Amino acid sequence: MADGKSQIANRGQRNPQSAGGRDPTWTRIQETGVWRVGMDPSFPPFENIDPATGQPVGFDVDLAQAIAAQWEVRAEFVGVGFDQLIDVVAAHRVDSAISALPIIDYRAKDVAFSAPYVEAGVILAVPSGSAIAGPDDLAGRRVAVEWGSAGDAQARAVQRESGGNVELVLRESVDAALGAVIAGDADAAIVDAVSLALFNRAGHDLIIVGESLQPAPYVVVVPVDAPDLLGAVNAALAALAADGTLATLKARWLSAETP
Repeated sequence: MADGKSQIANRGQRNPQSAGGRDPTWTRIQETGVWRVGMDPSFPPFENIDPATGQPVGFDVDLAQAIAAQWEVRAEFVGVGFDQLIDVVAAHRVDSAISALPIIDYRAKDVAFSAPYVEAGVILAVPSGSAIAGPDDLAGRRVAVEWGSAGDAQARAVQRESGGNVELVLRESVDAALGAVIAGDADAAIVDAVSLALFNRAGHDLIIVGESLQPAPYVVVVPVDAPDLLGAVNAALAALAADGTLATLKARWLSAETP
C-alpha cells in the first residue's frame, strides 16, 4: 500500500467532486483514511462479536471492509444500538451504518440509503424441480408458514386471491415451516429470504421462485448531506457485485442462493 500522502492524493483524484467541499464527510474519510461505520453486533450472521477475539465478525463486517478496501481506507467499527443507528448517522457521529438495515422511507429527510446489497424480504420457497414457479401456481397446494409472521400474512393474501384454494400449514418457527416442505408436509413455504438462506446452509436445497412477495432490501445508510459518499458506496457495491466479491460473501455467511 502507498504511503499516507500518496493515498490521500490518489483518493482525491478518483473523486474530484469532493475537492469542492460539497461533501465534508467524504472529504474527511479521504483525508484521514478512516471510515467510521456504525453497527449493532447482535444479529448473526450479519454481525456479532467473536468471543475469541472480542471483534465484530459477519457478513456486514466483511462487506464494510471490502468497500473500504476499494477506497484504500480503513473501516472503523462503532458499536451502536439498532434503534439508534439512523440517529447517529444523521448526527454525523458515524459516517455510515451497515447493520442489516432496511430502507425506512420516513427517515429519508435525515439520511440517504444506498443501493441494496441483500434482499431479505418475503419469498416463495419450493423444492428443486418443483412445478411451482410463483404464487399463481399455489392454487390447490399446501403452503407452510411461521404462524404470525410476515410470511403468514403474505400467504393469507395469496389464499384470499385464490378464493381460499390454498391450504396453510402453520408452524411455530421459520425452520419448522421450511422443514415441513422438506418432509413433504407442504408443497411450498412463504418465509423471509435470510431465514431460507440459513436453513439451506444445513444442507437443504430449497430454492426461491418468482419475485419477492414483500421486498425488504438491506442497504448502507449515510448522512443525507453526503452525496459523494453515497455515490462512492454505490460505486463500490456495483464493483463488488461485478467482480464476484458480493456473491462470495453471500456464499460464506448466508448461502449462494441469497438474492
